[in-house]
Amino acid sequence: MAHHPLRCTLALLLVMLAPAAARAQWTIAAGAVDERTVGAARFASSTALHVVWSPPAGQVDHFRIAATEAVAGHTVEATAAAAAREVVLAGLKAATEYTVLVRACANAVCTLSTVSPAAAATTSAEHWQLIGAGRSVDGLTRIVSDGNARLSATRFGPEAGTMANRVQLYYGPFGVGRNPLSTAATPGPVDAASPSSYLEFISRGAATGLWTPESPAPLVAQVATGQGVPLSASLGGAVRLFFEAQGADGRTRVLSLDSVDGYTGQDFNPGGSSLCATAADYMGGCAPAVVIGVDGDETRGNRGLRNARQFKLGWPTLDDWRWDGAPGRFMVVTTDQVAGCSTSAMNQAYAVWDGGAWHVQYDARACPKLFTSAQAAQPVHVGGARYKMYYGDPSLTSGRDPLSRLPFLGPKKLIYADGAVTATPGLVDFEDWEAQGSAREVVFLWPDGDVLDARAEGYIDDWHFLSPTGTLDLQVMYLTITDGAVLPFASAAVLLNP
Repeated sequence: MAHHPLRCTLALLLVMLAPAAARAQWTIAAGAVDERTVGAARFASSTALHVVWSPPAGQVDHFRIAATEAVAGHTVEATAAAAAREVVLAGLKAATEYTVLVRACANAVCTLSTVSPAAAATTSAEHWQLIGAGRSVDGLTRIVSDGNARLSATRFGPEAGTMANRVQLYYGPFGVGRNPLSTAATPGPVDAASPSSYLEFISRGAATGLWTPESPAPLVAQVATGQGVPLSASLGGAVRLFFEAQGADGRTRVLSLDSVDGYTGQDFNPGGSSLCATAADYMGGCAPAVVIGVDGDETRGNRGLRNARQFKLGWPTLDDWRWDGAPGRFMVVTTDQVAGCSTSAMNQAYAVWDGGAWHVQYDARACPKLFTSAQAAQPVHVGGARYKMYYGDPSLTSGRDPLSRLPFLGPKKLIYADGAVTATPGLVDFEDWEAQGSAREVVFLWPDGDVLDARAEGYIDDWHFLSPTGTLDLQVMYLTITDGAVLPFASAAVLLNP
């Protein structure tokens, strides 16, 4: 069929002019979802907005709703039937301004449409409430009787045998010699309707895990924080315990050991003992693999890194509770000042898994790619190739007790990543993360609803954000806390407005 340029031009002009003529007849509003008040704090859902509209008269086949956020320009879209006049947009970023447009499509392919005026709305900041009573650390729930520092948490899915649907902590217990990294597990499967099922843990004390040896092994002179990562069947169906250890040379690296008790994830010694406890163990059956080495190491060395410390892996935990070893998964690693690259005392290096090894990423200056002035970062999968990440900013010292020797990590920040930003949309590269300048504040509430001040928030450390049921409807922060004076202990907070 022959095309008629004049007719096509007139048709296009009519389509362009129609929305402008009809725009004044639209009404549209966007606002909060699930508004509520807890103590002194008023907030709404941190990931959803309610959109209401009234279109001008005319043929409507369906509506298309688009919300574009102001930080990275990403758009979340939804469709609605011709009779609809409202929708809840989900999967949004917390504390983020969105511009919302509604398009009234006159046909199925939406080649004829009118567009509403823009409506602006901002999602609520995340509000996390500590578990317990009152408004001080004295009233907080101790989730495991001997829980001290070096805390992380692991979720097991339905295929994990006796550990099915349970949560296990890897942590340093009180009152046990030689700084062990031990385990504590929920007594049974997690039930979202029963908070005790994910907030109470039975200590394995000194009976499981890793001990600091009396005499140093080359790689293990002192054991520190760990993270238990369940492996898929193709990787052995075990728990890989990634852990940081200071070596005999005084420098800290990220190492790993695989469990010998499958998904129980408590025994990492293939010998008769259930503990890795001596220098002989760490040079024998418990000899760890180097995951992230430091400058000068022959094995997995990384230029510019003097130490590799608190770390966390990022993999799509909403898709599968097990890590499948697929290339492109990432790890954030706390390192100290990097000469010529960052003057901050604490930074986060970024490593990517290539299917066989973790590689710290470097920029054109030969500097490791860094999140600067960031400590103890924790990525959380939020669907697809999208993640959020929490970290402390230790450069902000308001509230810090100058007489305390306990770690002060400053306020907690939140940024997002979307793998679609760069050329490999299924993977999350360093460049897929938002700039730190757009980091959101995270709000913490005492059990009585009062907001934590800078001092109280700054002394939250060694945290692990987890979805105990495998969905974002329930999000728990397992954490270590002090007031700068008492010994840190293990407690928890729950996200009030997912």
